[in-house]
Parts: sequence; C-alpha cells; structure tokens
Amino acid sequence: MISNNTMSKDPLPGVLQGNEADLTEMIKEFDQVETLRRFSIDSDKPIKPVFHAMLSLRPGESLTTSQWRTAVQTYMTDLGFDETNQFVAVMHQDKDHQHVHIVANRIRLDDTFSMVKDSNERSVSMDSVSEIEDRFGLTKAPRPKDTWGVSISHAELQASIKDGDLPHKHKMIAKIAGAIEATNQAQGDMFTFTRLLRKQKVYINLTLNDEGQPKGISFEFDGKHISGRQLKRSRLTWHKLTTQEGIHYAPETIRELQVEIARRDSEEQERARIYYYEFVATSRKRRSPIYVKFTARDYEVQKMIQEILELLDAIFDALFKPRECRLKRSYIEYTPGKQLLIPDEMELSV
Repeated sequence: MISNNTMSKDPLPGVLQGNEADLTEMIKEFDQVETLRRFSIDSDKPIKPVFHAMLSLRPGESLTTSQWRTAVQTYMTDLGFDETNQFVAVMHQDKDHQHVHIVANRIRLDDTFSMVKDSNERSVSMDSVSEIEDRFGLTKAPRPKDTWGVSISHAELQASIKDGDLPHKHKMIAKIAGAIEATNQAQGDMFTFTRLLRKQKVYINLTLNDEGQPKGISFEFDGKHISGRQLKRSRLTWHKLTTQEGIHYAPETIRELQVEIARRDSEEQERARIYYYEFVATSRKRRSPIYVKFTARDYEVQKMIQEILELLDAIFDALFKPRECRLKRSYIEYTPGKQLLIPDEMELSV
C-alpha cells in the first residue's frame, strides 16, 4: 500500500493470510458512494465511476515510498481529483520495474456527488507524468506523437496470439510509418506518400468537405479499413499528416491525387490478369480447342518448372523427352471481355 484515503484499513495483511474481509469492506465503501449518488440524483444516465491508472518506472529506476506518495498525489490533483474522491494506490512488484496502480472513485463524496471529468484526460496525464519525471530526475517517456505505438483491444491481442502473428494495427502502423519516413527523406508530397503506401499494399481513402477538399483519411490493408483518427489520432489524421508529419499537399491537385489514390500497383494488376492454355488436336478431323485458365502468377511458376525440365533435358539428353512427344511451347494472352481470335492455320500444343 502506497497511499489511500478510505475509511477501510489496508486489506493486504489479511489477503496475505487468506482473509479477504478487509478487501470486501473497501469495495463496499467505494460502492456505497455510487449508491448515494443514485439516490440523490434522479438520472438513468450510465456512468463510469471507476478510474484506473498505472505509473511505471523504467527497469533500474526507483522511488522511495514517500516519493511515490508525492507522485501519486501530484498526478491525482492534476487530473482533477481532490480529497472528496476515494482512492487507493498500491505497488506491484511482480515485474522487473517498479509500478504503482491507482484506483479512484470519480464520484465526489460531497453534497453535489459530481464526477471528475475525463475530457482531455490523456493529454493532461502526459503533462503530469512529464512534471513528475522532471521532479525526481527520471528518464523522460516519449510523447505519443513521437512514437508509433498504438493501443489494441483484448480481443485483438488474443486473436494475434492464436494466429501467431502481429496484430493487424501494428502491421498497418509499421507500413505507414515507413512510408512517412521515406516520403520525408525524399522531400516528397502526398503523391509520393500514396505511391510508397501502395508498394506496401496499403491504400488510402479520403473524405471530402463541402469545398471538395480532404477532411479525413482512412487506410486499407488486407481488406480492412481503419480511419487515421482511430489508428493513431496524434499522428495519422489528415491534419496531422499535412502539418505535423510534413507530408505536403497542394489543394489544387485534389483531382490528380484522387486519380493516383484510385490506382493499384502494376504487380497487383498483373496478378489479376488472366491467361489461357490452348490445346488443339493435331488431327484435321477434330480442331475444337480446349482452354485451361490460369493467372500471371501461375504462369511464372510454369515458366520456372519448364526451365528446370529443360535443364534436366540438357543434362540427360532424351531421357526426359521422348522423340515422338515433341510439342511446341507457346502461350497466348486473353483479356476477359475481349474476343479471343485464333488464326485458322494456328496449331498450338500450348
């Protein structure tokens, strides 16, 4: 126990002895304030009275219990909590670094039963932590706008563990961050950024305002769309990209930019292109062709197999190619929607 202002006593000694009575008493004390508020304020509006935060030091750094009390009190005051808000701060020592959990009641235990607001809480929290670091000479934690870290849900974490892969958000962030850095190094603009993303199989979509100019941006990767605000509000909104991240955009180029955004890379187009094998009987009595459909990627595999077979043939002579089965090797390209024209004199084995 680092600090608390509850009537209930420290439950830890009892818990260590297998007795949770004091812990239950503390929980009831917190709950009673919410009950009193419900009786005092006639409202069915749902509230979130529980505040939970964790202050964590880097491995190798430490504070005394007295210093931790000061840090907790400073942090709570900065976020708008006062002596009427119940709270308890406890240090956990199950990691290789000191960290303190703070659980507080947002409901003030006074005549108003008002609640501590949580608007702009993240920014205020970062400012408070920065002051605490300065006060005790601790290593400065980077601001969110200076990192590419993103929060993920418990469900996303469990899915990534099950698949043995990185969470989708993390993969997308890594690709976008790389494109931003490469754009800045090349002193590029939004067109450069779009092309670099496309090479990473990440595509963007813009939301336009009444003047036809971008007001929002979303990113598409592996068929999933996430807005820049949801992905990382401090860095990936349209406003942040064009100001903070230095991606230049000229309003008069919006139409050209939309054309560029709508493109897919040549490799993607090549994979989508369809080819056909055409087999024609050598007998003049029957010339009905047979077509076998395949993609450009399949064709690359077929070419590799063919080259390997030709290499083996060159090494072992006719062992792998009987004289009576010589076939011509060629292919034709067919674009869906267009008529397939084959000259009458054309006899293709492939």
